[in-house]
Amino acid sequence: MLARRRRAVVLFFLLLTVIVLVLGQAMRDETADADAVPAPSRPPTQPEPAAAAVTTPARAAVPPGAADKALTKSTATGRFVFAGGYGPVLGSSGTLRRFKVAVEQRLASGDGGNFAEEIDRILGDPRSWIAGRQFRLQRVPAPAAAEFTVYLASAATSEKICADGGLRTEGFTSCRLAGRVVINNDRWQAAVPGYGAPLAAYRAYAINHEVGHQLGHGHEVCPGEGKLAPVMMQQTYGLQGCVANPWPYVDGERYAGNPVD
Repeated sequence: MLARRRRAVVLFFLLLTVIVLVLGQAMRDETADADAVPAPSRPPTQPEPAAAAVTTPARAAVPPGAADKALTKSTATGRFVFAGGYGPVLGSSGTLRRFKVAVEQRLASGDGGNFAEEIDRILGDPRSWIAGRQFRLQRVPAPAAAEFTVYLASAATSEKICADGGLRTEGFTSCRLAGRVVINNDRWQAAVPGYGAPLAAYRAYAINHEVGHQLGHGHEVCPGEGKLAPVMMQQTYGLQGCVANPWPYVDGERYAGNPVD
């Protein structure tokens, strides 16, 4: 009888122990679940804003009369764009002689149309070379055949082109090579000190003088103090007592001086 009671007591304590162990594990599991709060989901990574496009300020136009050095530094590229399209036929009679116009990049916007239009205006003037009625002139686009090209080039580029053809300009004057009329942009923008005439007159002189070489005319000298300078006189280097004159024809007649010896 006593042995049965002992077994019962042992079983009771064993059962109690099992119950305590089970309840303890359950409480630990519940506590662990309470502490394991899910971490808040990380918001989707936002792409970094793209860097704002950096706009390079447009280069300020160099006003006429600015230093040659500044003009040269700001414009020399050595690459040219050709004016597109056909210009008007200039002149009323004679063989049609065609030419192109090219502008060094950065010297003018687009394809240099403004320069091309000014060339048309100068060569189409009734005081220009067409006044002789021996030929007509017309500007044509790059793909077309032409006798010569008028280039507007920076001082540095014009000096290089002229030097390649054996002419020394020191980056100061314009020049003419076979099939190439090279206009120095510094002179185009600012003429020369003491020229005594508006910039438009100097520009007309520069075109008529260099195109005159292309047409077969050589240099001429001042005919006398106070007289008009022949267009084939090197007026860029000084007028030698003459008066500035941009035209080969004056009052309908060819105006010329004696050839340079």
